Amino acid sequence: MKVGVFQMFEAVGVELSAPVECRGKTLAAGHILTDDDVAALRSAGVRQVTGVFYEPNDVPPATAADILLKAICGDFLRYTAPDATGYSALYADKDGVFFYEEDRLLRFNSHGETMSLMLVAPYTPVYKGQFLGNLKLFGGAQNTDALNEAVTKISGTGPLVKINPYRFRKIAYVQTIGRDETPNPIDRSEIMSRFGLYVFNPVYVTLCEHSVEKVENAVRSAYDKGAEVVFIQSPHAPIGRDDVVPMALKEASCDIDRMNWPLDAGVPMVLAHRKETVFVGYGASDFEKPAFDRFLRLLATGTLPPADAFPSLAKGSLSLESLVRRMSPEETETSVAVGELSQSDKIAVVVLAAGSSRRYHGANKLLEDVGGQPMLQRAVEAALTSDAEYVAVVTGYEASKTERVLADYDVKIVRNADYVSGVLGSIRLGVSVLPPDVIAAIVYPADMPAFDADCLNEMIALFKAGKNGRRPVVLPSVGGVRHNPVLWPRELFGVIKIVPEDSHWSPALIEHSDYLAELKLDDGFAVSDINTLGDMSEYLELADFAGQAEKDLEALLK
Repeated sequence: MKVGVFQMFEAVGVELSAPVECRGKTLAAGHILTDDDVAALRSAGVRQVTGVFYEPNDVPPATAADILLKAICGDFLRYTAPDATGYSALYADKDGVFFYEEDRLLRFNSHGETMSLMLVAPYTPVYKGQFLGNLKLFGGAQNTDALNEAVTKISGTGPLVKINPYRFRKIAYVQTIGRDETPNPIDRSEIMSRFGLYVFNPVYVTLCEHSVEKVENAVRSAYDKGAEVVFIQSPHAPIGRDDVVPMALKEASCDIDRMNWPLDAGVPMVLAHRKETVFVGYGASDFEKPAFDRFLRLLATGTLPPADAFPSLAKGSLSLESLVRRMSPEETETSVAVGELSQSDKIAVVVLAAGSSRRYHGANKLLEDVGGQPMLQRAVEAALTSDAEYVAVVTGYEASKTERVLADYDVKIVRNADYVSGVLGSIRLGVSVLPPDVIAAIVYPADMPAFDADCLNEMIALFKAGKNGRRPVVLPSVGGVRHNPVLWPRELFGVIKIVPEDSHWSPALIEHSDYLAELKLDDGFAVSDINTLGDMSEYLELADFAGQAEKDLEALLK
């Protein structure tokens, strides 16, 4: 594609970017000049025109956008005809819930710099005619190969976005009352109007005592009536899994999926299922809350995600009312000001977990059970519960397995693809990802399960105490022999090493020994490192995994 000013001898095939007057006739913007057009313009004294000339491999923006939209838009979407720049607006064509998978949207927008798809958040309840987002192309014509590649990448599991409409669902409504309360008949017309908004049709309505036995019986009856969703409304929301409604659901052979709905500002409830039937227990006062309304809309459209995905819905869930809220004078008086934490000096822990456990025959030692959890998990928890403010973990060997252990931990994971080259590469990679406000890092091998958070804290305290006004290198020692882990100040990140197993010195430590601080330990148990099956057996024999409560009980019995 060529864009700019064209002389008349090269103007055939140029698409005009601005209107051109020629002997009382206007050639509009977007018009593609023919031989006759050029001849007429030349005879009229026109010397040059501004426009675009498309190469054989170019696709005009409007055409490219139309191709993309056909791959992007699914059920009950409507989009405007793309304009000359490749812009199109997307709208809902039916009431329902807007749905797409965020990783697919990210994949599309990462394809190149010339395509951008901007959308409202997934799982958003929408109404017919509501604006949902837009597609915008940049830079004029799109390359055919790049366009085909983009379409291919987003076409594997159907259209990228769609509307899930409300569909007819049979429900049961169970209302509980206290044992000593006088029951009032349930107004079925009120129930119909309350749930009719969501296209729910009550097939079973009952009132029962708020007790495990009575609720269980009501739940079983609702299930037998063929209800797809069973609502259990109680005077008070369930507090925990041992409360009346959750216990009744368990007794009725239901599986508890989730306690509480995490959207703004949160709704206490219980969600369970038995085969395909969904059970929802909630408090009477919560039915009118906006967050519960959104839950019902997801339920009514079949868009409710798996319970383990609920936390992700909290992102962007604040209502418009919440977004425009401002702090009141009373809240200002009682609030806590955090301050500028980003300016504080941070200590980091770099957990080394990339090694191949070559001396630990037949297994990955970091995944071995130590006191009821994998050794790697034990090391990461020690780092997280210490006074350190940032934790990075370097993985390598069997990275997918080790990273799975850390899936629920808020740590920075960096993978060393060249872990076979040695531990030095892992150290350099680990410190390279630390934030600029980190002033020191503890290089902490993950195969030292006895070196716990208390030990890490003592190293940090020694560092902060300083030595002759300088930031010291800190490491543990037993009887004059130095061991890992080592705390290094940032100015020495370029020479970081760990203490070799066969020597208590290393060149880096010799050079900076004038400001070395030692954490002197009485015995070597805390610095035990596990390299072989024998090391593991010896460690487990010496370790005491009893909880504090067990130790207190044991002391009382003595």
